[in-house]
Amino acid sequence: MAMNTTSSLFASLSFFFFLFVQSEARGLGRVAPPLYVFGDSVMDPGNNVFLNTPVKVNFTPYGIDFPSGPMGRFTNGYTIADFWYKWSNKRSHKPIPLPYLHPLSKQKSNTKGFNYASGTAGILPNTSRNIGENLPLGKQVKLLKETVEQYLPSLGAYNNRAKLSNALSKSIFVVCMGSNDYINYLEPGSNTSKLYNAEQFGEFLVNELGNHLQELYNLGARKFVVFEIAPLGCLPDVIDKTKPWTICDEQINGLVSIFNTNLGVKLNELKSILNGSTFVAAKSYRFIHDIIHAPLHHGEK
Repeated sequence: MAMNTTSSLFASLSFFFFLFVQSEARGLGRVAPPLYVFGDSVMDPGNNVFLNTPVKVNFTPYGIDFPSGPMGRFTNGYTIADFWYKWSNKRSHKPIPLPYLHPLSKQKSNTKGFNYASGTAGILPNTSRNIGENLPLGKQVKLLKETVEQYLPSLGAYNNRAKLSNALSKSIFVVCMGSNDYINYLEPGSNTSKLYNAEQFGEFLVNELGNHLQELYNLGARKFVVFEIAPLGCLPDVIDKTKPWTICDEQINGLVSIFNTNLGVKLNELKSILNGSTFVAAKSYRFIHDIIHAPLHHGEK
């Protein structure tokens, strides 16, 4: 059931993004807007393959359903971002862009966007760094800065600042991070749990995320899709460790809910102070929670 549930989750969330992209495309002559992705293993298309870390998955059974085989995705097939690229460009049949760190990713003219996501990465710079190198959100934002200041101006389509600014304002910026920060927070004796109680940590993490979203805005981003953190108390590894009496560890889910509540407030705040910005919260927490607790309502058997 776990595999079917995961497949249903990706398909349903991907459909949500497909509808969002299509709504944006209607205002752009039905041309799919470029997509810039920031995230962790949920979105990583293979960037970790090029980092000094043991956390890389460029081998089977990972990628067994992906057309090119194992490429470094933490899944059997497409990620959510892949589905977005695939569906939004279905008429042109353009290939999904390579991971940003891939040596060939910038050798050809790419106006479809880039994916900077990295497995184990977090909003905070030191999250999971004890197990190897990753690209925390701050580093991913710096890579976008490199893209905006060095790569994109070299393309004919963006050969002046006005064209580049216009393209960035129509692009979609997806951020899916925070789970690893909480996983680290829950580790016995973690530094963050010593510094912050649950309420303080949720507020602190959202504020850090908000600072990075403003950095993206300053680089030209205007349209944002920001994911809630999923119910981590429903992860098999967490359930195995805590052995709750219920289907999921709802105490841990309660911690995550603090972040998600603060996230909604933060996105509304940013929308009010950042002129011309649009923020969409991807309400993934309740959606996933419902799938796990009522699989029959979502087509599971």
